[in-house]
Amino acid sequence: MRSLVLLMSAGLLVGLLGTPGIAQQHPPRHPHMLVLGVQFDGEEPVDYRRCVDLAANRALPLSAHHAHVHTGTAAQALASARHAVVPGAPLTPWTNCQELVAFFFGE
Repeated sequence: MRSLVLLMSAGLLVGLLGTPGIAQQHPPRHPHMLVLGVQFDGEEPVDYRRCVDLAANRALPLSAHHAHVHTGTAAQALASARHAVVPGAPLTPWTNCQELVAFFFGE
């Protein structure tokens, strides 16, 4: 179930960014959580080392951060190191690390 919600959230984000007109604009302002050391069992995240609310849980500047933290070379480097930058509400159901960790890891 949690994988489904994550996939739906990711699909919403990709769909939003891929929509003509919106792709040329910036997505709504949103916070970001950096999840370090994510371990998966298949598609389910089962453990992590630490979660950090980036920018004191404020929205990052909208200039070019999506091209760097969500996609592109930086995002690939983060993923290969088992880290993830997760966008927050309104693009996903979570607004901070506490909510994200509680949802996926029951903490």
